[in-house]
Amino acid sequence: MNNNFPSKVSIIGAARSGLAAASFFVERGSKVFVSDNCTEQKLMASLETKGLSGLEHESGGHTDRVLDCEVLILSPGVPSKLPIIKLAQKAGIPVWSEMELGYQMSKATFLAVTGSTGKSTTASLAGEALKAAGKESAVAGNIGIPVISIVPSLSAEGYVVAEVSSFQLENIDCFRPKAAVILNLMKNHLDRYLSEDDYYNAKKQIARNFNKDNYLILNAKDPKLMAWSKEMVHKTNIIFFGENITGYDSFWCEQDKLCYRFEGSTGNILNFSDMSIKGRHNHENACAASALAKVVGIDDKLIKEGICSFKGLPHRLEFIQSIDGVSWYNDSKSTTAESVAVAVAAFPKGVHLIAGGKDKGCDFAAVKNTIAASVKDIILIGEAAERIEKQWKDLAPVYRCKTLKDAVDMAALKSEPGDYVVFSPGCSSFDMFSSYEERGAIFRQLVMELGNERVGL
Repeated sequence: MNNNFPSKVSIIGAARSGLAAASFFVERGSKVFVSDNCTEQKLMASLETKGLSGLEHESGGHTDRVLDCEVLILSPGVPSKLPIIKLAQKAGIPVWSEMELGYQMSKATFLAVTGSTGKSTTASLAGEALKAAGKESAVAGNIGIPVISIVPSLSAEGYVVAEVSSFQLENIDCFRPKAAVILNLMKNHLDRYLSEDDYYNAKKQIARNFNKDNYLILNAKDPKLMAWSKEMVHKTNIIFFGENITGYDSFWCEQDKLCYRFEGSTGNILNFSDMSIKGRHNHENACAASALAKVVGIDDKLIKEGICSFKGLPHRLEFIQSIDGVSWYNDSKSTTAESVAVAVAAFPKGVHLIAGGKDKGCDFAAVKNTIAASVKDIILIGEAAERIEKQWKDLAPVYRCKTLKDAVDMAALKSEPGDYVVFSPGCSSFDMFSSYEERGAIFRQLVMELGNERVGL
């Protein structure tokens, strides 16, 4: 922080990042006020889990009490256009995301990853490369670990690989990572943004403070990012991934090899066949992660060691088990139409797709060809089911189910040996579950129970 450490802080939103920020300030003697629109009972339960039950707080909405502070921390799930936020800004109160707070309180070097899909895997791959190089490092942010919970323990020699969402980027101030990846820009979160451009512009805020000391790593296959690169090339260093772009530093796939050209050097880092995680999309994620690692001077061999050791993340096309010759996969982290397409395209054919959830306005029509090429049938749940069915009803038989258990039972009924059941919702979880983690864990449990039942037959 530029000024003295704040003596009074308000936090709107008592979810994971908000509670982490509250704990951070309480431990340093600040007076903290927490505001949330949930019930008093739920808010007290949340505060108690972190030993914060003694904090001043309000539930059921946000009053002017929030304005009695020197800085306001906004949780990512809380819309930035709330009237109370406007009042805070008008009063000259800094409004920060927890990402901005973590950045300002950190001595470590930040490397950032954003985009519509692939963020968690790419950030994790970069983190593994840093770990293999023996660097003091942590992967945090939108991946599920609040940045402010880990940065106080990192020295000036350390690194934070931050997965950053558009929501977190709405309220940054000084945030300027050494390098940032934007993986892709796809139609998403139209339940929060008025237009696609508003969403894309929020993502682009990741580079708003960049200069020629920074590196912006962009997907060469994304037309919107390629167009933006022509503007940003005058402001910062551009690196492309996914294709070899003449005249620019690039990291790309060439047959089985991850090749690069960076600051006058060329080489190949790894063979994709040596990676534990498969799929063309993961090859391109590895290109982006390698670019981040090269920016901070990691040796090729160590990048290879880290990336090839990575086994994948829970809820990202996670294999659960095979039941009667049918392979079951949990891709609960999938919250966009494009991520569903990536999931089903990872299999030859014979996919029974379970999808649906809270509608975010994604363009399901845009992935019809991929869905049609891979799926045997489509099983839909959640509030988005009706809209998805309208878009996909001509691609394969569609079945509507009220619960996730009903969907699992339907998939078990329809599948045959050699088939795949893929749970890739393409929507957020909040219509039926508290998080994608809970959603995925319940799916995993249902599949395990199904397997146990079949063994007992």
